[in-house]
Amino acid sequence: MNIDVRLNLLGVLGIKQSELAIDTPANATVATLISLIDQHNPGFAAALTNDSGGISPQFVFFINGRNAVHLDGMNTRLDAGDVVNVIPAIAGG
Repeated sequence: MNIDVRLNLLGVLGIKQSELAIDTPANATVATLISLIDQHNPGFAAALTNDSGGISPQFVFFINGRNAVHLDGMNTRLDAGDVVNVIPAIAGG
């Protein structure tokens, strides 16, 4: 199944493309997606995950506009046609 991944401001990770079309297996999760992207962009998984294997607090994954942390985190299931936006978390004061 095809997942549309939009990467915003990730040039620091060495990823040149802002949009990727990733072919994932059925029942893919956010963890599966990160692993597939990491195969072509080494270091992607390490940068976007924390020490316990969850989503790093430095980045936000939106699945069809919904924050993956508020869904099922790394275990959030993806469906064909889903749009995943990955953006750096922003803090300010």
